[in-house]
Amino acid sequence: MMICPNCGAEITRSMRFCAECGMKLAAGQSTVSFAPSFGEEAEGPPTSGGGSGGASLIELDQVEGTAGRRMHDISDEIVTVGRGQDSSIFLDDVTVSRSHAEVVRGDRGFLIRDAGSLNGTYVNRVRVDSVDLRNGDEIQVGKYRFKFVSS
Repeated sequence: MMICPNCGAEITRSMRFCAECGMKLAAGQSTVSFAPSFGEEAEGPPTSGGGSGGASLIELDQVEGTAGRRMHDISDEIVTVGRGQDSSIFLDDVTVSRSHAEVVRGDRGFLIRDAGSLNGTYVNRVRVDSVDLRNGDEIQVGKYRFKFVSS
């Protein structure tokens, strides 16, 4: 068993992201650091690596907010989230609409948009219709919570 250099959580060789902090683990278990900038450039459109970088949604534990066991790679141009059987990310709970939300890869990075759900889609505890995603954003769909990580 190995330890994440960022947070000290236990990790395995097969993990691509740390389950606790979401840090991307490169080959050989070295890390790629992310240094957010909150200066004047944050006023412009947020970027998440554009169309070339990868991203994932890490499911958080419902009670404590710690990372859960499931990670969903965002590899397609549009990833659907919902209770419908044809959803890319299937969430089996009545608090989730059949077609709840979509994560879209665009020119500026990734964005999430609500698909007309009953309970709404939340990013960092704010209800949104459509919003650009930044590394570390917390997304809530029904009772499920995710951490957005991009590389």
